[in-house]
Amino acid sequence: MNGLKKFSVLFVLLAVFCSLSFCEAAKKRVAVMPLENVSGYTEQKVAEIMTQQLITAIHGSGNYTVVERFQMDAVLKEQGFQNIAADPEKAVETGKLSGADYMLMGKVTMAEFVNNPVGDLISKFVKLADNFAHGVKCKIKFEFRMVDSATGEVVVASTVEGSKSGKSKVEAFDDACKDAAENFLRELQKVNPLVARIVDVSGSDIYIDKGSNDGLREGEMLSIFRESDAIIVDGKIVGMKRNELGKAKVVEVNAEYSVCKVAGSISVQKGDVVKRT
Repeated sequence: MNGLKKFSVLFVLLAVFCSLSFCEAAKKRVAVMPLENVSGYTEQKVAEIMTQQLITAIHGSGNYTVVERFQMDAVLKEQGFQNIAADPEKAVETGKLSGADYMLMGKVTMAEFVNNPVGDLISKFVKLADNFAHGVKCKIKFEFRMVDSATGEVVVASTVEGSKSGKSKVEAFDDACKDAAENFLRELQKVNPLVARIVDVSGSDIYIDKGSNDGLREGEMLSIFRESDAIIVDGKIVGMKRNELGKAKVVEVNAEYSVCKVAGSISVQKGDVVKRT
């Protein structure tokens, strides 16, 4: 019996390990190259901090895994690559050598601070405002492109901005980088769109058939659609017309399903489609 129990435990552990490995294998791997700093701002390590925020955001999205920094450093050192961002062909080669599906490259083009008038006003007229006022505002902008390592195709390219206020330059800068990273994720969703179905409705709560395994995160806003007529091309149904009904916010995420809260008093039903906004 003891032997049987041990076998059962090992079997369960193996099943869990295989399941986790499958989930990880299903996710695309991204190699994040260090950003260049061409903003002219040198007071802080602009490129390094923004690069780390991007890595954190990609990890947190649940849609991708990120090639470890030491792996990338080893590949770059072995190949003798210096400014890889300036050579797309080398980016493709590096992506293949590192096992990445995508290479992410870019540069910080702006990092500047401006006074926050509201924070200044509070600082002048409210007692003890120094503990609460956000008198410094930071704006940061960076350009990026994501390259398919297999084909060399640029799958998404854009300019992203972030802007936040803080009590100090350090706080404002860090928060602006985080804001830019969140905006970057929205651009990244164009590469990995999410489409799910409503499988159950309970009042203003809807249950959809996608969860953390699909990269869904609590707090995301989704658009709800109802399909109507078929789209026919050359006698074949290639899609369905969709009419937008409204929005829903993800309030609970499980591995294979999620719960969303419908915004407003719209009428939804099982079978309706939800997509990332």
